[in-house]
Amino acid sequence: MRKFFLFSLFFVLFFFFALASQSIVSVKLQELRFGILRDQLMNYQLSSQTLRERLKQMFLSKDDYMSEVKVNILESGIMNSETEGLDLKMGWQDRFGLYVINSVRFLNFKPALELEEQQNTIIRLQFAFYMERTRKYPIASKKYQELEDSITSALSDEMAFTLLHHGYCLVMMGEREKAFVKLAKAIDLFPGSHYAENAGLLISFLEEGERKKEELKTKKKSPEELAYSLFQSGDYEETLKTLENLPVLSKDQSYIKARAMEELGKTSNAVKEYIQLVKQKDNKEVAIRANRRLLLIGNFYQENKSLVAFSKEEANKLGDTKAAENIEEGKSLVLKPVIIEKVLKAETSSNLSAEETKELNQIKENIRESLEDSKAETTKLAAVVSEEKIPLIPENPPETITKTTEVIPPVAVKKQIPEAPLKLKVKLRDGREVVCDEVKIEGNLATLQLGSFGLNLPYDLVVSVQTSGEKAGKLIKLVTGSGVQGESNRWIQTNSGDWTKPKSAEEPVVRGEVKSFRL
Repeated sequence: MRKFFLFSLFFVLFFFFALASQSIVSVKLQELRFGILRDQLMNYQLSSQTLRERLKQMFLSKDDYMSEVKVNILESGIMNSETEGLDLKMGWQDRFGLYVINSVRFLNFKPALELEEQQNTIIRLQFAFYMERTRKYPIASKKYQELEDSITSALSDEMAFTLLHHGYCLVMMGEREKAFVKLAKAIDLFPGSHYAENAGLLISFLEEGERKKEELKTKKKSPEELAYSLFQSGDYEETLKTLENLPVLSKDQSYIKARAMEELGKTSNAVKEYIQLVKQKDNKEVAIRANRRLLLIGNFYQENKSLVAFSKEEANKLGDTKAAENIEEGKSLVLKPVIIEKVLKAETSSNLSAEETKELNQIKENIRESLEDSKAETTKLAAVVSEEKIPLIPENPPETITKTTEVIPPVAVKKQIPEAPLKLKVKLRDGREVVCDEVKIEGNLATLQLGSFGLNLPYDLVVSVQTSGEKAGKLIKLVTGSGVQGESNRWIQTNSGDWTKPKSAEEPVVRGEVKSFRL
């Protein structure tokens, strides 16, 4: 009996340790895969670089439209990639392994491993950043505060990102004292990091703006000078209040007023002011700047074909066609957001707690409200375009209906239609396609270059590279460190990450050796 008991105990312990070791390995592999994909998706280093460019453009070069286009392109590639690999599927064995790991971590006074909580944090960050990008600062601020309260690791990248971007949103909302608290906390917790560097940069801009404002007040400078200083420091609410006290506005002051309204999300009001400035003949420089704002709004912030067509025509009259071409070129690199479709299609899982289900439903509601606000602003903008007697172009042109009456066909005259320049067409894992001149590979990052602009994406997101047309004789060169490795009209990335030609018996080109694709 004693032998049977010992044998049974040995068998149970053996089975337990075998199961535990297998479960732990499974969890660790999921943790490793999740960490790699998370770093590629979030790309915190790039997000800091982009925010730095945004701050410089906001405080130092407000009318540098090229910088603004570059920032829009860069922002569209941050936290805006396919996240299928981040969708954890924890079975009972994985949960058992996680329980064993966390028990050991608890005995060693280490924080618990929370994979599913990290996954939820990433979705919240994606949503908050999307709200920030679309200038829905109050919603973004609220979500960043919730993230700050829920993130368990005080020294994680997620916490640093949250503090920095929450501070930025608070600045844009005019709540500067609260912003100082968040930014100072980011500097204290993450000294020497790119987060602390950006937080310090933003604080220095704010302090310089406050210093100039106080200096103007003590010297009893004119309201005109005060309005300009407030605008340069990013205090748009105070800018508008100061300008409202002026009896008559110059063309430059009217432009500042329109810019302040645009930054505060009053796009249709700003557009009305810009159109008047474009039509006036007294100040060509202001007309050019106002028309560039219309091009940026119509292409990036509140898409409107009629407004774009009007602005392009005015750019020709003003001798500013190059700006119109650059802005249109930049727009083609901007990626549409995937977080919207992902969240709205997400079904409530039975694994979610009541609190998590409530939060997911709240995010869905916020997105729907944001889309409704956007539609309302689009309607207002269309009304302004109509009031200003700008020729209307249907956003979705209806199909032409042909009559069945027999007519004598006219003599065919061949027209010489200029061929569009051949480009690379990059297909992404989520189905999106981007046209560019060249694809550059550096580490885990792919840069899609088009003219003066570049879009950064996770390398793994790229599925294939092919030509954008049917023009014969043009092949895509795959370049490695030792030169051109091969040519093909299409290159495909295999599941292992290597590159191959369609239906080719040749050896694939190893992923790590690829440096670029070009025509």
